[in-house]
Formats: sequence, C-alpha cells, structure tokens
Amino acid sequence: MKRLLFIIFTSFLLISCGSVNVDSIYKSSDNAKIAKLANELENLGGSHSEARELATLAITYPRFLAKKYKLVSPPLYHNFLVNQGLRKRGLCYHWVEDIYKEIKTRHFKTFDFKWGQANANKLNEHNVLVVVKKGSNDFENGIILDAWRNSGELFFKKVKDDKEYHFIESKEGDERLKKL
Repeated sequence: MKRLLFIIFTSFLLISCGSVNVDSIYKSSDNAKIAKLANELENLGGSHSEARELATLAITYPRFLAKKYKLVSPPLYHNFLVNQGLRKRGLCYHWVEDIYKEIKTRHFKTFDFKWGQANANKLNEHNVLVVVKKGSNDFENGIILDAWRNSGELFFKKVKDDKEYHFIESKEGDERLKKL
C-alpha cells in the first residue's frame, strides 16, 4: 500500500509540476496588463511616466527572475526544491528582494515601496512588495506586486482588495528593503 501511494504521489508531481516556460520576458499580450497596472499606479498619485515605467518593469522583470531561479510550478513545489537545496532562490521573500533591487536602480521619485506580509511566522507566510504614493502611509490602498503567487507572472491588486491574503506592513521587512 505504501508503495502504491508513493507511485501515485510521484506521478502527480511529475504530471503537475514542471518547469515554467519563459521564452521572452516581454509578450505582446502584456500591453493590456501594463496599461492596467500603470493606470492603478497613476491613481495612487504617481507620475504618468513613472507609472508606465514601473508597470513595464513589474510585469516583465519577474520572467527574467523565473529563468534565473530555474523556476518550476506550482510555487509550493518550487519552495520545496529551495528548502531541499535543489534551487537557490525563488521563495516569496526572494522575489520581493530581487524585484526591489531592480526597482531601486530606477530611482522612482513619485513612489515608495513597503514590505507586505501575511501569516507571519507560520507555514503559509507570504511576502510581497507594495507600492504606495511617495510619502504616504496608506498601505491598505497600496498596490501589491506579487510574482511568487503565479510562478513569475505578476499578480497585482490593492492590498485591501486581496481576498486570498490579509497583508500588513512589515516594519522589519521595510528595514530589509533599506539595506538592499
């Protein structure tokens, strides 16, 4: 019986888990997604040009990271590989750090970035980068940038509208961002 369960479980893993196919970091289908995110960023109070630049970066850069991480799907399986030492990076907080490092090189003047955390210190802890208007502490209306959730395809939504996770601002995470 144990052997049968092992075979079923292994078969499931082989069928449902696989490498994420990333041929290009930019797809023509990204235009609508970039426009939508840019609009939401502009509504936060960001400049039009910075909103467009940040949206383009946020949508496309995770695909570069997916290649770098040798990402497999689903995300929890990739986490397993990282935790077993079979992959170096790709946990949710790695995405936050690496995306923020790239964003930081752009010197955005109309946005600030916060570390969002849900389920702190639990098995299902999740971390994201949150964009807010420069000088604002309105975390709940900030925009989540989450590349982990959909295996390198950016998920974005206002913090208060995310039904899957209840994010709070992590002061410890914000300090980590300052050190990057």
